Amino acid sequence: MIKQKKKQYQNKMEQLIQNKRLEHLELLNQLERLEIQQSTKEIQIIQTITQQQKREQDIEIMAAPQLVSPKWLMNLKPTMTYECDVVTQEESELDQIVKHQLKEKIQKQKEMQQQAYLELINELDLQSKHHAYDEKVKEDFKCTYQFMSQRKQVSIDIKYYDFLKLNPQNYVNDTIINFFLRFIENDIFKNKSLFIYNTYFCTRLLSFHAEYKQIYTQYLQNNQMLQRWTKDNIFMKQYILFPLHLREHWAVIFVVNPLQVCEQLCNNNYQLSTDVNKNGYLIYFDSLLIQDQRIGIQIKFYLMHVYNLEHKRYTDDQIYEIVMRSTVPVYQPIVPRQTNLVDCGLYMLEYVERFLMNPYQILNNLEQDHLKWFPKVMIFIKRILIKKILNALSSGQKDYALRYQENCRMIDQQFTDSNQYDYIDEQLLEQLQVPRLQFHLSEDYNYYYDVSPSVGV
Repeated sequence: MIKQKKKQYQNKMEQLIQNKRLEHLELLNQLERLEIQQSTKEIQIIQTITQQQKREQDIEIMAAPQLVSPKWLMNLKPTMTYECDVVTQEESELDQIVKHQLKEKIQKQKEMQQQAYLELINELDLQSKHHAYDEKVKEDFKCTYQFMSQRKQVSIDIKYYDFLKLNPQNYVNDTIINFFLRFIENDIFKNKSLFIYNTYFCTRLLSFHAEYKQIYTQYLQNNQMLQRWTKDNIFMKQYILFPLHLREHWAVIFVVNPLQVCEQLCNNNYQLSTDVNKNGYLIYFDSLLIQDQRIGIQIKFYLMHVYNLEHKRYTDDQIYEIVMRSTVPVYQPIVPRQTNLVDCGLYMLEYVERFLMNPYQILNNLEQDHLKWFPKVMIFIKRILIKKILNALSSGQKDYALRYQENCRMIDQQFTDSNQYDYIDEQLLEQLQVPRLQFHLSEDYNYYYDVSPSVGV
């Protein structure tokens, strides 16, 4: 009996041991399976990250040249973009090479030149039986300009401080830029197919990080606020104008046929029209011919997000990829060059005005230079002409202010000699390594730089 119980106990213990072994083996198998699954997941994660990194690298590579400009311009060194350190370096170089050489000459010419232009404008006024112009205003000067924008009345107040910005050797500020753009939009051209953003919107729109991902991340942070600026349907317009305030420099981008721009962005097989005026593209005017394709890319980000509000086809990541792979060009025509460090805003306003006077002149000749677009004196006279407009509006003489374009035509007729227009010796530039700002501001390379034309009526 005892033996039998002992045998049963041994069998039971063996069974327990066997069960524990089986449990242990099962645990080992489960652990092994978990380790394999974890390894598989880690491999998948690594592969996903690698694929994403490769994809992002491909996208950055595909962000490639969207800016269309002459090869000789791209060869100017160093390439100027809107990083603070580059601009500082360029200004330091300018101080050493050019600024000292020109300072005394320009200072001597300035008073004589301004007086000569005043005499010319007053002579034109007398011929037209209008009173002579007096540019002096009192410190309590104020001009309120009212206009309709996005179905509501808006006003811009131009005060004495702003008026002084129109004196020579001063940067024009946002108030002057916004006023003049609205004045020519509403009272001169009256173009219903044009939409103009104000300068403050464009300042919020643009950033200048080195990496496109950083730029896009910041854009997305501002996107909702940016969308609230626009209540009109911009895709019903033929032209959209972005006045750009870029690190103490003014430039401008026109978007031509914005709806076509977005449809071309979304469809690589989009059939372009044989009529260039019906296709979509961007045109970038810069008086220092600065080449920075980040500007055009950020404008495309914005256009695609506005387009997607209605169509709701794409995620934010998809919009990023669409724009970065874009083949929609940003044309940068060669335009009359800035000849000092302060007139960029006047050049930008003149580019806008000349484009709106005859857009097809530019649209049909996008890859040609436009150095003879206007005589150099227009930039210096423009300060006086804008003062005349403000004086007239502030004193209730709007009819006189509306003579602005006629005055411009009369002034154009006074300056017809070829030496009144910019000229670039491309062969010389290809042979020499010319510092970029010396290319603009040295009389050796910029025959347009001499600011003392003879004036005669």
